[in-house]
Amino acid sequence: MKKQILCCALMTGIISSGVLVSANEPDAFTGSIGIGGLIIDSGNNLNPNSSKSRIDNLNSAADRETSAIATILPRLAYDIGAPEGLKLYLVTEPPIDEAGGFAINLGATYPLPDIGIVDVSAFFTPFEEAWENPYVTGVDRVETDTSKYGVKIGLNKIMGSGFRVNFVYLNDDVDNDIIGSLMPDLARDGAVYSLNMNYSFQVSKTFELRPRFSVRTGDYDGEANSFEKYKFELEARYITGRLMVSPRVYYSRSEYDQVHPVFNIMRDNDSYGVSLMTNYMAPFNWQKWSATNILGYSKGDSNIDFYDTEAMTFGCFLSYHF
Repeated sequence: MKKQILCCALMTGIISSGVLVSANEPDAFTGSIGIGGLIIDSGNNLNPNSSKSRIDNLNSAADRETSAIATILPRLAYDIGAPEGLKLYLVTEPPIDEAGGFAINLGATYPLPDIGIVDVSAFFTPFEEAWENPYVTGVDRVETDTSKYGVKIGLNKIMGSGFRVNFVYLNDDVDNDIIGSLMPDLARDGAVYSLNMNYSFQVSKTFELRPRFSVRTGDYDGEANSFEKYKFELEARYITGRLMVSPRVYYSRSEYDQVHPVFNIMRDNDSYGVSLMTNYMAPFNWQKWSATNILGYSKGDSNIDFYDTEAMTFGCFLSYHF
């Protein structure tokens, strides 16, 4: 999987660079290409990259597994016509965390006077994986691909304020859902609907505070996998000289719709996390470059130990801006 992610990111960066070079109006393009890597130390019994293929019982959380991923992350925007008109963009950030950690997101924004900025995009995450049956013990579990894709529709800077709202639809399809065939209440094909809101408070010229809130519904073929989720986040951005510091904390609560047929209780989950991103412009006085560091920790506490999760992430990127 790591090689697939790297190849996809490389191809995306090459395509973006090719479009940039061949454009008739190069001044209409803005963006960046980041080169770097992530070290992820995580435990998650549902994720093949965060748990062992063979487990002896279903009574405990997964042991943490460490992985390193090298990648190229492009961000590209193209103004069509006037600078304040229609803008196309490409980013590799998933719109909600249920989509996974890497997504190809193609979209467009368009300002509506006295109303806000319309933002519409389509995304897909081609390299997500799952276990065919995550509850098998004593033998090796088998991986299968999952196809996650969807759309986001949003309105930003509503009536000139810092208020933003968007709706996300995510379709989730597991290629070989063995557990869903054996236990229909655990079928994993379905969809997630998410309503997200945030408000930007510009406390000063150098300090921004942004609270976020989202409510999500997981509507899956298996009722024991369907859920209601509420998530609260608080993000801040502080700029001093060339340095931008952006800490973030979050908490979420998920409640599932039906008794789990393997554990015979109703599942619920509390998750929380903290992260810190620093971005330093023009390191070593290299104009049009920036250096980014990411440090994060997250933990999920479930009333079923099997679903407890934990992750630590560290990343470094060097980006060229054009």
